[in-house]
Amino acid sequence: MNKSELIDVVSKTTLLTKREADEAVNALIHAVASEVKAGRRVVVAGFGSFNPTHRGARMGRNPQTGAPVAIAASRGVRFAASAMLKDILNEKVPLPALKPPAPAAKAAKAGKSARSTSKAKKAPRKAAKKARKRTPTKKAVKRTAKRSVKKIVRRIPAKKAAKRAPARKAAKRSARKAVKRVRTRTSSKRAPARKAVKRSARRP
Repeated sequence: MNKSELIDVVSKTTLLTKREADEAVNALIHAVASEVKAGRRVVVAGFGSFNPTHRGARMGRNPQTGAPVAIAASRGVRFAASAMLKDILNEKVPLPALKPPAPAAKAAKAGKSARSTSKAKKAPRKAAKKARKRTPTKKAVKRTAKRSVKKIVRRIPAKKAAKRAPARKAAKRSARKAVKRVRTRTSSKRAPARKAVKRSARRP
């Protein structure tokens, strides 16, 4: 059995997916290797123990020529099987059966995975909708412009408005007076001419 086959077995006998089983196996290997590298012993009950070893520098011989060869110091690991594993190998104790995952748990796991995939699909759509809502439309821009204009008008002091109102009224009054003057002048000029015409008409 190689590592990929071990991952397949773990995913089949548990509720883990193949990816999750791969991560679990890698996590186990990493934990054991880091502990042994630190010089600590790792014991798995019912399986065995991983014991770090150390061999000092020594002199060896080349098996082909018999010449002496210097061997550097090295570190290693020794696996010691537990008593339970030895009994299982020697058929003294039956191999404990694994508890199969319940069908309800499988269905729940499948439902969760389906929900997670649906949420992952819906997430970009929701983000796009939010972005559309956040982008201002033409109507919104017009509304904000009108509101800003109203705010500016409200901020104008009342004194300025009071000063402007009489000035406008005075201008209107002066314009009306000028129009009346022009009308009176024109009417006064036209009146003698009309009278002269009437007089000439009356004369024989």
